[in-house]
Amino acid sequence: MDNNLLSIIKITKIRTDIVIDNGVCVAVGMFDGVHFGHKTMLESLKREAKRLNLPSAVFTFDIEDNPKNDSKMLTLADKKIELFAELGIDVVFSVAFSKVKMLSAVDFSEKVLYDILGAKSIVCGYDFRFGKDRSGDVELIKKLLSPKGVSVITQEAVIKNDVPVSSTIIRSLIANGDVASANELLGRAFSFKSEIIHGKKLGRTLGFPTINQEFPNKLVVPRFGVYAVRCEIDGQTFCGVANIGVKPTVSDSNYPVCETYLFDYSGDCYGCVVETEFLAFIREEKRFSSIDELKEQINSDKFVASTIFSKGV
Repeated sequence: MDNNLLSIIKITKIRTDIVIDNGVCVAVGMFDGVHFGHKTMLESLKREAKRLNLPSAVFTFDIEDNPKNDSKMLTLADKKIELFAELGIDVVFSVAFSKVKMLSAVDFSEKVLYDILGAKSIVCGYDFRFGKDRSGDVELIKKLLSPKGVSVITQEAVIKNDVPVSSTIIRSLIANGDVASANELLGRAFSFKSEIIHGKKLGRTLGFPTINQEFPNKLVVPRFGVYAVRCEIDGQTFCGVANIGVKPTVSDSNYPVCETYLFDYSGDCYGCVVETEFLAFIREEKRFSSIDELKEQINSDKFVASTIFSKGV
């Protein structure tokens, strides 16, 4: 066993009582978003794990810690673990992509999947590519590992609402503001977590106190504008409207933030880590000619958002 490779793989046991020494059934991929297509793959994984009486495992790559990578993600590492747990996965193996990107496809298959993980069955997407220069594919895994008794299951493309479910498409929908369509492909609401920071407190003087959050650096930022959102604070869920952008009426800053007015919330949550879910796009960000016009628009946004919430979104 290659101890150098073993040392860079992080093992997170979601079920702390499981034993992985006898091998696992493993799904392999980036799993950005843990979207509807990924969930279909993970259901196949769990069925295979039950058939073989082995733990269900995911092997995934973390790229947000790579400063040279400019890709914007749908989910960061902690959120992926949380979603895997909700889906009933037993253990997660993760590695920084920068640590293995020069590994040959043969070494990844034989040394990582077979020797280190002890894979008895492997599930991966039809278009999964891996190894240096993306030279490896599903057929290579079958060629190398099937003779060793490893079964390889290929997940074909998943179609939902006549659209192929992919992280690339979902990322594009969010960047264009169509979070409602993105959420259907995700199978959940797109969200992010970050600490509540201090703003200019202008909302309090307007009668609409708000919370301010910065987006995590590697996460995709939705199109600037106003959205119907939900926030979870101390185990409670509050509905509201959020503005993503640079607040052109009240600020000269060019740095985007998420400023949310929560309905029926009056507490002090500075320093708290809050998860904000995006449900629907309401309007584009714009500059108002006066504070009174801004207040009128906020009331209008609240009415539109309330209508969205009343539909059970």
